[in-house]
Amino acid sequence: MIPGDLDLSNPDVFGQGFPHEYFRMLRAEEPVSWNDSKFNSGQYPDPQRGFWSITRHEDLVHVSRHPEIFSSALGGVQMQDVPEDSLENIRAMLLSMDPPDHVEYRRLVSRGFTPRMVRQLEPRIRAAATSIIDHVIERHSAEFVTDIAMHLPMLLICELMGVPLDDQQQIFDWSNQLVAFDDPDYRDPTSSQDEVTARISNYSNQLAAQKRAAPDDTLISRYVNGEVAGEAISDLQLNNFFVLLAIAGNETTRNATTHAVRLLAAHPDQRDLLVNDLDALLPKAVDEILRYEPPVMHFRRTVTVDTEVGGVLMRAGDKVVMWYPSANRDERVFAAPDTFDITRNSTAHLTFGIGEHFCLGASLAKMQLTCIIGEILQRMPTIRPTGELSRLRSNLVAGVKAMPVIW
Repeated sequence: MIPGDLDLSNPDVFGQGFPHEYFRMLRAEEPVSWNDSKFNSGQYPDPQRGFWSITRHEDLVHVSRHPEIFSSALGGVQMQDVPEDSLENIRAMLLSMDPPDHVEYRRLVSRGFTPRMVRQLEPRIRAAATSIIDHVIERHSAEFVTDIAMHLPMLLICELMGVPLDDQQQIFDWSNQLVAFDDPDYRDPTSSQDEVTARISNYSNQLAAQKRAAPDDTLISRYVNGEVAGEAISDLQLNNFFVLLAIAGNETTRNATTHAVRLLAAHPDQRDLLVNDLDALLPKAVDEILRYEPPVMHFRRTVTVDTEVGGVLMRAGDKVVMWYPSANRDERVFAAPDTFDITRNSTAHLTFGIGEHFCLGASLAKMQLTCIIGEILQRMPTIRPTGELSRLRSNLVAGVKAMPVIW
């Protein structure tokens, strides 16, 4: 292979998982490489522009730590260019803000995600994990994604947002439709992505009205009743915050849980180590799972001024795509990076990002993974997939649609 052999804009390139061999070659031969974009799903302007791929850990850290040069807001954080009128909506999302706006809006809700607040949630998370396994333990088989993995993150994020229990399945379905826009199994042929977004917006507006009338300690209430620079939060900003929480709180932790069970079953020596010393090794195992199989594969930035990364000249306006699974297997940072080793120190992984956009829910996600993986390994340590897992058609999310398991 040579750089450019694969068009990384095409989700089919990721059909069997992240193409690690190709990225290993890029890190060694052309760590900042140009990718011509030939793929278009039909939802974006055509033709799409190419982009720079960032593959090494050091370079990804550099891009992430310099928002004044590599903007989240200028072109959004998704690989595809979108029409200018759509960018207004995208820029109202916390994920797509630059300083100083990002700092101010993040402050409204960050208190709900501090390690101290997460520790207070631990008994509730552990009880929920126990209940989830209680419901399936006697069956000895399940469809792991929908019977087990989806429930804990969906329950927790909906509780934090103030979404009623009866509405959780609807939020789950909407978030799938938004994230899986390139996958025909999730795409609703009767609705466009804009129409799905409109339904979520209508729901969040109704929820916001309730929180304005009766404020509480939920994240949505804090956001909708907060102010930035003396101005109230707009409906557009609220709706985008709701979408971000629904997706970030559901898709990422659910897929990390699924990959955890898959990886431990595929590496029985590591699973046995973990089962035999769960208290000591589980925190390390969670970080190694996140390093080895990050749920989000990339985010995009846009260059604001001519600059260099790794000796490569980039022009203002260029797209830059940061590949987290590649940085997590950078040989310069991790010894034997393709080896799944729960005893290693994996904390340098970039799965949660780094810099100002470091994942707001990182502590909550790790707590959930610790609780559900611990519960699974204590009560069904022989759990294993019974066939090929069904992967999401995406180059953004390392998603799993279905994974039948037995124990």
